[in-house]
Amino acid sequence: MAPSFCRCPSLSILLLCISLLWTYAAAEGGSSELHLNAHAILNTVGWGILLPCGVIVARYLKPFADPAWFYAHITFQIVGYAMGVAGWVTGLNLNDEDATGGDPGKHGAIGGVLFGICTLQMLALFLRPKKEHKIRKVWNLYHYSLGASILILGIINIFEGFEIMSPPAKWRRAYIGILVALSGIAIMLEIVTWIYVYRKKRYSEAALHGATVGGTYQFEKGAVG
Repeated sequence: MAPSFCRCPSLSILLLCISLLWTYAAAEGGSSELHLNAHAILNTVGWGILLPCGVIVARYLKPFADPAWFYAHITFQIVGYAMGVAGWVTGLNLNDEDATGGDPGKHGAIGGVLFGICTLQMLALFLRPKKEHKIRKVWNLYHYSLGASILILGIINIFEGFEIMSPPAKWRRAYIGILVALSGIAIMLEIVTWIYVYRKKRYSEAALHGATVGGTYQFEKGAVG
């Protein structure tokens, strides 16, 4: 059964409202450069860092920390979504004339698609069937497919944004470094998880075999006695 946290959308709605209000306030005043920087930071952290962290948590902490992994996963995803939406709305207030390269139209189109499918993913949270429900496998496929699409589109669009803004090379290198670090962590955790699952399976089989042999021995001993 899903925790009550995911049954109540109040936290996600609150975070989303705060992000939208902040974005609206920023759009009313401040320089174009401020809006551009806010757009870049919010989207990079939201779509490009927090959401991948949430996926890593869901993928690799589940065997070790249940149900804590679920709360951590939801926290990363909701905060990442709120920041991403705030960044997307901020981007709607930017002018294409501010671009120094790249294709702002393509960047905006990908951003709109990303917002749409990520919103569908958030709605799926509140429609999550129980594990024993017959459509749970379909829901899992839907959830995983959208999650993979969000990660791919988010990272692609961040690099599209780099092309448009043409920031100092250190920022692009910094984000690439973060992606490499997250990938390294994922690979390491993948290995650890497989080892853990394999050993747990072997232990369970050995324990079951021992119980069976022990039970048979006791039965035979009792019968002979």
